[in-house]
Amino acid sequence: MQKAAPPWGDYDERVRRPAESPVPPRSLKDRMYQANAPSVSQRIVLAAAAGTWLLLAWWLLAAGGLAALQQGLGWTLRSGDHLRRIGLAVAFTVYYIRILFTEFVFLRRRVPWSEALTIAVWLLFLFLFLGLEAATNPAPLGIAATFGALCFVCGSWMNTYAEYARHVWKQQPQHRGQLYTEGLFRYSRHPNYLGDLISFSGLCLLSGRWATAFIPVLMLCGFVFANIPMLDAHLHDHYGEAFDAYAARTSKLIPFLY
Repeated sequence: MQKAAPPWGDYDERVRRPAESPVPPRSLKDRMYQANAPSVSQRIVLAAAAGTWLLLAWWLLAAGGLAALQQGLGWTLRSGDHLRRIGLAVAFTVYYIRILFTEFVFLRRRVPWSEALTIAVWLLFLFLFLGLEAATNPAPLGIAATFGALCFVCGSWMNTYAEYARHVWKQQPQHRGQLYTEGLFRYSRHPNYLGDLISFSGLCLLSGRWATAFIPVLMLCGFVFANIPMLDAHLHDHYGEAFDAYAARTSKLIPFLY
């Protein structure tokens, strides 16, 4: 005769198989840097949004958008210098092309939806704010604007060259799984961030408005207090002593300063 199971169940089985503990939520660092999902949808949405903002900026700067705003909203705005407006529109186009290369060629990690949407909103603000400031600045281009254009070119080259050189180096089989410390990365752990900081400082100078000065300041704060600590923590976890030795001899962002 089969013995009936006790009403409280099999005590031994319950001891041997304790209830699983809940999985702790993953941090933003883990969601960004410890996953290799292609994130195709996120990249396409970001590229489409940035492309839409670029067309909006061109309309505002060079295709009668300012006049349409004045007529539709009843604003009274002075039209900005033509060369300034065209120069900023071209700079926005260069930056958009850089975004495409970064998202679809250089960036191999996962792109969370939160990151893609945050960048899209940030770009909308940048394109519209800088575009309006330049579109309504009648002052002719001077030394500051010329220096700003040079800064934009220099910063764009710095960011793109750093990413390209690392991408080419990583594609070689003998370098798989190794930390890249050559090229511009010899002087700064994050030369791509430094390049963006320089290039957007140049765009603010090109717009010719002091009100835009908070943009590079805000970017610097984001790099110093968020992006760099999070990425350095991931690099330490991934490369260990190799990264620690590299970090000990290399500046975080600005060579010889920080």
